[in-house]
Amino acid sequence: MPISLVTYGVVRMREDLAKLLAVLVAENNSYTYVDKLGYASSKDLVLYYLREALRDFHSLKNKTEWDNTKAFAEAKEIKMERVEEDLEDIAKISNMKELREAVSLIVAKALSTASRLMEGVVK
Repeated sequence: MPISLVTYGVVRMREDLAKLLAVLVAENNSYTYVDKLGYASSKDLVLYYLREALRDFHSLKNKTEWDNTKAFAEAKEIKMERVEEDLEDIAKISNMKELREAVSLIVAKALSTASRLMEGVVK
């Protein structure tokens, strides 16, 4: 499977961070992280909210039973090494406009993926 990249100066965003957020949205039926990230006004807040999402994703992966089998399958495909690289790339962004663009893209991709994962799922 090819890795799709979006370049912001020296920063390359992969899909895995967006997939991680999408899994949280789809399994928890909550838009908390994408909303928080969408309104984050600084890089430190973006990184803080991502840390919270990663903590909850780690907890979610340890669940023995998932409500959304599509989200479960998607979670298995996420490469945490790529998520780590995405986080390092976000940390390199120094321009607020570029940070907002990168975060907006990640959130938009997460929402699009979550929509696909939630199709036909009854909660």
